[in-house]
Amino acid sequence: MIIAFDISSLPYGTGVSNYTLNILKNLLEIDQKNIYKLFFSSLRRPLPASITPLLKKKNVKLYHFKFPPSLLELLSVKLKLLPLELLIGPFDLFHAWDSIPLHTKSKKRVITVHDLSPILFPQTHHKKTITRYQHLLKNLQNYKKIIAVSNSTKKDILKLSSLSPQKITVIYEAAEEKYTDFLDLKKSTQEKKIASIKKKYNLKNFILAQSTREPRKNLKRLVNAFISFKEENKNSTLQLALTGKYGWGDDTLPTHPDLKILGYLPEEDMVPVHAAATILTFPSLYEGFGLPILKAMAVKTPVITGNVSSLPEVAGDAAILVNPKSEKEIKDAIKKITSSEKVKKDLQDKGLKQAKKFSWKKAARETLDLYQKS
Repeated sequence: MIIAFDISSLPYGTGVSNYTLNILKNLLEIDQKNIYKLFFSSLRRPLPASITPLLKKKNVKLYHFKFPPSLLELLSVKLKLLPLELLIGPFDLFHAWDSIPLHTKSKKRVITVHDLSPILFPQTHHKKTITRYQHLLKNLQNYKKIIAVSNSTKKDILKLSSLSPQKITVIYEAAEEKYTDFLDLKKSTQEKKIASIKKKYNLKNFILAQSTREPRKNLKRLVNAFISFKEENKNSTLQLALTGKYGWGDDTLPTHPDLKILGYLPEEDMVPVHAAATILTFPSLYEGFGLPILKAMAVKTPVITGNVSSLPEVAGDAAILVNPKSEKEIKDAIKKITSSEKVKKDLQDKGLKQAKKFSWKKAARETLDLYQKS
């Protein structure tokens, strides 16, 4: 079977980028039989180096184009004048990216839907994104199989469409092996890496918030909760470190001497910064999955997250769940962890067990099985 796979999301440094790289990497580890045609198109962004090792495999071929995204979307998605076959030749099945699902002549199409927040929470998204997802929702019936990254996302698809539940398969994401491998290092090596990352970003005892900066991520309430905690605990040396690139929307945040806005961190720094954090806070208003939760849990960092959408599904009983709209609940959760070693240790132990329930290899096996049944 020849499988066409759209990898155009890779350069964006988002959760979708992470999914694309890891599902493809693990598919190619377990599948040497099928041929994979990788489609990549970006006008200005280079092909990420992370994909280079995969291109050396005998059953992989890259098709690299430099279409402006708006032109590609117009010709292929909206007008259906440019089927993917004209660009990469024939294939048996196409795995689409949900943001710009390209048109194909082939009826065997699989699509991964990460979330439907542009439809459910249009006030937290750009108008172009909302229009794009409205088009996606109308055309989901044209896909043979739909992968949802959580039961929460599956429920959202069913709520907003007339699709049959049998058409949608839930396949979970996971923390990458480099997170789970961190605890296998010698204790002295772990401590050295943690000390190095703290020195690099001038961090001490800190809360980590890792996400693209946009309204849905709820960062303003998080910062207010942190400031409130600091006002009530005058002797606390705790810092709040916000990592992640700017997305869109009002990025004005309250100021505080212990608030550190670090911006986008290179991928090689992500494991040690998660391991170095005292707490990971992820109080998003809505998530299709919530991958930072598992990354933190895999390196034994306690987690505070929202009690909404997929977040309880991912966190299980291994995190403190809060109403993300309540600054008081976020503040109280920070206090609960920082004031009790027992609470911290309990969350660390439960978190590690929870993270081990998720695996990219398992996700790849389930995805390959879906291809074969499509």
